[in-house]
Amino acid sequence: MVVDQTPAAPSPRSVKPAGSARSRSLDGCETCRRRHAKCDETRPSCRMCERAGLVCEQYGIRLVFDSGESHGSRCRRPLFTEDCRQQMSEQLVASLNPDNVNTVLSRLDGDCESREQASDHRSFSACLGPFGAFRIIHPEPEPGLVSTDNLAVNSAPPILDENPESGLDLALEDAFASDPLLDCLFGNLDVEGLGDFSTQNFFYAAMPVAEGEGFSSPSPSLASSLLLGPSTSSSLQLSSPFLSAPSLQSAPAVTNRAPPDAPFLLSVYKHEVVPLFSPIQSRKNPWETLFVSSAMETLARLTMGETVAATQMAIFSAILATGAFAQRGASATRSSANHWGGQAEALATEAQSHLQRALKDASSRVKKVKYKDILIALLCIHTVSACQGSAERVRRCLLDCENWVRWRGLPKPRKSRKVRLLHHCYVYLRIFHESTSVLPAGPPDRECDPASPAAVGGSLAASRAFRLRQWEGRLDQRMEELKEPHQGENDLHLEIPGRWESTMYPQVFGLPEPPLFLLSQVTRLANERDLAAAGSGSPLDFQQFHLRARSLERCIAAWRPPPPLGVSGDDAGADEDERENARRSVQLSTLLHPALLLFFYRRVYDIDPTILQAQARQVRDALADAAEVTAPVVWAAFLAACEALDPALQSWFARWFEAAAQRCGVGGVAHALTVVRLVWERQRQRTGNASWPQVLREEGISLYYI
Repeated sequence: MVVDQTPAAPSPRSVKPAGSARSRSLDGCETCRRRHAKCDETRPSCRMCERAGLVCEQYGIRLVFDSGESHGSRCRRPLFTEDCRQQMSEQLVASLNPDNVNTVLSRLDGDCESREQASDHRSFSACLGPFGAFRIIHPEPEPGLVSTDNLAVNSAPPILDENPESGLDLALEDAFASDPLLDCLFGNLDVEGLGDFSTQNFFYAAMPVAEGEGFSSPSPSLASSLLLGPSTSSSLQLSSPFLSAPSLQSAPAVTNRAPPDAPFLLSVYKHEVVPLFSPIQSRKNPWETLFVSSAMETLARLTMGETVAATQMAIFSAILATGAFAQRGASATRSSANHWGGQAEALATEAQSHLQRALKDASSRVKKVKYKDILIALLCIHTVSACQGSAERVRRCLLDCENWVRWRGLPKPRKSRKVRLLHHCYVYLRIFHESTSVLPAGPPDRECDPASPAAVGGSLAASRAFRLRQWEGRLDQRMEELKEPHQGENDLHLEIPGRWESTMYPQVFGLPEPPLFLLSQVTRLANERDLAAAGSGSPLDFQQFHLRARSLERCIAAWRPPPPLGVSGDDAGADEDERENARRSVQLSTLLHPALLLFFYRRVYDIDPTILQAQARQVRDALADAAEVTAPVVWAAFLAACEALDPALQSWFARWFEAAAQRCGVGGVAHALTVVRLVWERQRQRTGNASWPQVLREEGISLYYI
């Protein structure tokens, strides 16, 4: 059947302006193409043919599918007839048991496994329906060469009870006629020598079977046989240069520099640790796009035996150490926990060593070190330090992050999206860490580590204490003002009130920026109060302190979480993942609102805990709906548990902390529960101030989060 197509509607060719480049068209009519004339392609007859008084031969399709008539090189014909293809399809369907395909594959696996156990040094083949498996044991080859010329051929009997019809008329000699492509590929195919070329033999070519094997079954398909090379005794001979390679060169050995457990630990980090950073599940979160991608690239390069830069090695080792710590927490036996704990400590030490070499390279200015890579490495080391339970290392790492950001990050006139993502991650960790860091701030380090960002930058830019920033006007009015782009990017610790449209906290952490700003401001005001109580002096007098406290109290009380999903009407076209992330964001904001009030009244006013029981129960109710164990969740649970006075409420919080510590496997949750129990013990003894800030100061304890 010859296929032809002629458009019905005329579409005259548009006239191109003079001086334009000459275009070449392949859609001209047959007459103009034969005359090598420029066809204007007017339908149904071109104007060139009309002017010349010729018959326009229309616009025929030159690619024709035809199984009968010969059209020379313009034809493309099927290799097999319709009856042949129909019988081959029926043979494939009949060869497979109508039962579940998985049952057939399981039987095939079991057959192969039993034969391998029975004879480890013999070749065998097994086949069920169209599924085949085989193993060939070659003699010891010469170094560098694997010969495939001496493969024995054993004809295979049919595998079906009912034999399909044989003797199909394939008419291969007609298929090869006047077709250069098929003649090139299959021109030397001996059709006469094939004899009765049935569909059974077409799908299953004979494969070697070891001597003495007590069974005979068909081998895999013809395509599998071609991959092994042509057989010397087979009548099917192919002369294509792509299929007749006499030998294969063995690949040279490559030294794998990656640790043996690296793929497993990287998988643990990606699937078990990354969800602890944020309740928002997205493929574009910074840990997937920056942290995990860097570690996967390093793993690939180490597997290929390449040398990796110190910065990438620091990221890679820190991520593996975090995965090992998480695996230690999830271990069911002591021996397994000790094994993964030893690996985690060794990888953490290695990560610290690589980071020191990377910072020395950055200070020498000889080697170019990327700003993002150093910041990623510092954030990864922070996570490792939190898993180790070292509060001092967590604090030091956050200060190093600030030094690096102030020295290399903030001076950038234009900050990329990845840079801003990393800045958001640092500020998020720093704000929650400073909110519960009530220990007196010591003087700046006199002897700075030469391999720290402080030494690289030339001065210690970070300060332990969050101090107040002077700004004019009422806080509630300033909160509604719009920040300039440079103000929003460079407001590192959320000191300036106002709205920043390009904030990434909702997309990364599921939190709007206002509660983080209020948390930062309450922490600063509380630090001023502590300095004044310690006699260190504060720039605020009593009236200024009172005005600032009243402003913050009104803003916290007036702030409301975003409306639940389905109320605003903006989520009509959202998919299931967006709806789930929006639901988690609402839950997190609902949890933070009473926790902010608890934090304000305890840190700024230090009121009696009996007045705060309603807020503690609100946090309890919100925690019952929160499935994720992230830094804001642990922070809110800690504040509410410390203020709980009812024994039943205390017991509920204790069970929550124990379940959360077992679920996430990070030591910071168990550490927070230890502090909570100390506060409860002080409340029962009724000795002195039983507030959590006082207990942390007296015991010299600092909390940390991931």
